[in-house]
Amino acid sequence: MIIYTLLYGMVWGLSLIPRRIGLRLGEGLGTLFYYLLKRRREIAMQNVTTAFGDRKSPAERRDLVRQCFRGIGRHFFEVVYLFRYRADRVKKYVRFTGIEHYRKAKAQGRGVAFLTGHFGCWELMVISFGYFFDPTYVVVKPLDFAPAERLSRKLREVGGNRIVSKERSMRRMIKLLRDGQNLGILLDQNIDWKDGVFVDFFGKRACTNKGLALLIKSTGAPVVPGFMIYEGQGNYRLEMQPALPWLEFDGDKTKEIEENTAQYNRVIEAMARRHPDHYFWVHQRWKTRPYQEWPRK
Repeated sequence: MIIYTLLYGMVWGLSLIPRRIGLRLGEGLGTLFYYLLKRRREIAMQNVTTAFGDRKSPAERRDLVRQCFRGIGRHFFEVVYLFRYRADRVKKYVRFTGIEHYRKAKAQGRGVAFLTGHFGCWELMVISFGYFFDPTYVVVKPLDFAPAERLSRKLREVGGNRIVSKERSMRRMIKLLRDGQNLGILLDQNIDWKDGVFVDFFGKRACTNKGLALLIKSTGAPVVPGFMIYEGQGNYRLEMQPALPWLEFDGDKTKEIEENTAQYNRVIEAMARRHPDHYFWVHQRWKTRPYQEWPRK
């Protein structure tokens, strides 16, 4: 309780810094971490090289990684402000495009699965949508540190949203969609081989969670991609895209799960190509490898 109170007090104190100054401080903090966090910097450089190869020069790749760290720092301060800001403040710097795609999908009455990734300020995206449209059940992995988990839950439930744990929750997620609820899923993190399928991401096979495809196979809910794009000067645009079609393969469930998961990866990759500085390159996206690549004795 004491640690949680201290964490909450620290966040609340930071939120008193004027937003314009805070975002600049966040970018500066991100730049500092670029130099201090050698291991994360190396992971990001390796990922950017895997994704873009010779299409970007070494100098361009380094600059992209620096911009990534700056964005993460800015994201941190945006999260801080969401503890104190409410809808009237958020509305001043967030605008929406493509909301008609969501409304069309919602009208089907089968719930809506939002597809997104660790791209831009994803926390602000979910909270903004909850404020101005409909609350969403957000699928997350609980943090190991209990006070931080409690704090993050408090943040994510701003705007009327609710949290669904990734752990052993498939039945609950199916029920939520069948009840017509919204479900937000970030699909771009590495996962253990037993829970995923290997599909292309920037031309290299990445172990990707197959849970979303299994959900859609069971419920028929539409999948609507959504991403938060930073437009500069403290302003954002939440872009909703047309619902993705379910790819069928003559009743071959294994093939359908694989191909639809690949389709979801292509959507996230396309956004990362459009705005590479927005993507969370510091994560080991290609860590789990197919058994064909395991070292032989």
